[in-house]
Amino acid sequence: MAPKILYIEDEIHIRDNIADILRAYGYEVATVANGQEGIRQAMITPPDLILCDIRMPEMDGYQVLEAIRSNRSLTMIPFIFLTARTEELDIRRGMVAGADDYLKKPFAIESLLQTIKSRLQREAQRKTDLQNRLEEIRQTATTVTNHEYNTPLNGILGFATLLIDHYDEYKPEDRLAMLRLIKTSGLRLKRSLDNLRLIDTLRNLEPGHSVRSFYTSGTARLDAPFVKQCLDQINERYDQEGRVQLALASDQLALSTGSLGIILEELIDNAYKFSDGSRPIEITGCREGTKYKLTFLNQGQPFKHDDIARINPFIQFDRQQYEQQGFGLGLAIVKKLLDLNQGTLAIESRPHGLTEVTVLFHRLIDQEAS
Repeated sequence: MAPKILYIEDEIHIRDNIADILRAYGYEVATVANGQEGIRQAMITPPDLILCDIRMPEMDGYQVLEAIRSNRSLTMIPFIFLTARTEELDIRRGMVAGADDYLKKPFAIESLLQTIKSRLQREAQRKTDLQNRLEEIRQTATTVTNHEYNTPLNGILGFATLLIDHYDEYKPEDRLAMLRLIKTSGLRLKRSLDNLRLIDTLRNLEPGHSVRSFYTSGTARLDAPFVKQCLDQINERYDQEGRVQLALASDQLALSTGSLGIILEELIDNAYKFSDGSRPIEITGCREGTKYKLTFLNQGQPFKHDDIARINPFIQFDRQQYEQQGFGLGLAIVKKLLDLNQGTLAIESRPHGLTEVTVLFHRLIDQEAS
């Protein structure tokens, strides 16, 4: 199929001549006489590439480019300016606005054809790379999903079968232990399903979304009792009590109690999961100027500094080396909630296998006013 080019040019002779040449070289060309028609045509039939003049009545080329780049479905289309304007400031303005190239009129046809070919090849490579990346993510998600569903399900079904088939052969304490393991497996499965639903919700929270305010408004009191509630829920899920040292000052934060609870649970769970048990997890917090700093310190699996930029759903770091529970959603959920509430996340590996996770809450409530 021939690549589709949209050519926006108000001078009819130039427009028709260039369109005829491009068609002769195998391109499918649609032409329009002004910017508004060009934007409308691009939305109706998205092209593979856009050629656009700068000096046009009513709407100039820069305005067309701005409209194209602000449209989610059109933003990646290669955009080339064809213009007689050659001042450096004009060129810089176009590049800053997102133009892919800039050809000065008059230009050689060979230059135009080579520029078009180069930009189309680059876009084709981008799409190929994106497709490969999506396939890699799909395969990873499938592998992790199968493991996360089957492991707790096997525990539930296995121990339930033993109890049904050999109930009288076990002592009461053994039956209770099996029931606890069934509960632990059920809680693990429930958390996996809950986090899948949560990350999907958070990633689709547009400004007007009906539940956005649930995650972004309200106030929450961060204090030791609240953290201990989160610890109790995690201890129940693991059916064991982790060692934690808690030292934090109480404060009022400008985010919902639900969001704060999720952030705390995910970061504590992360610390549990990757600690080697040689020392307690340390949780400290205090106000620093206009911010509240909350820190989690644990010893165990290291976290590389470069990995924080790779935090995304289904990304698990060094999975081949470390057996990990979960979908790799915890840090992605925390990061998204902090973004929604003007908070920041930092992770730093320290000597002797220590990992320090720091959360800065930027919106505090005046204690006297509250």
